[in-house]
Amino acid sequence: ITETSISVTNEAQAFHWAGYGLKLHIPPASLPTGVEQSDLVIKASLKGQFQFPENKTLVSAVYWLRCPVKFTKPVTLEIQHCGKHPGTLSFVRAKCSQKDLPYLFQPLASPRGVFSSDYGAVTLFSFSGLGIVQEGG
Repeated sequence: ITETSISVTNEAQAFHWAGYGLKLHIPPASLPTGVEQSDLVIKASLKGQFQFPENKTLVSAVYWLRCPVKFTKPVTLEIQHCGKHPGTLSFVRAKCSQKDLPYLFQPLASPRGVFSSDYGAVTLFSFSGLGIVQEGG
């Protein structure tokens, strides 16, 4: 597990965690009214006590993102993956607040995400544990 944090402001921000396969695009004025700055903590892990949906295999790192405020505009999250067929990929999510192990990852219902040959992108208002899985295990 490795960790970093970024200071989020109401300015547009692009963050690329070089070497860890994560990109964030934060639009301007995306923090709640009266909030000028907030810290976003990001942890990346390649293994752990994770349970994924049946017939799904993890093809990315798992990213745990925590921010004490909910964004008012969607943030675009891009995760690097090693899946072979973009049409068989999907995002999964687990709650950071889950107390019992293993962490139970469920498909991200909406939005589904957009996938290229090396990254998957999704827009979200709030975060948790996120990763990319491929169908067929």
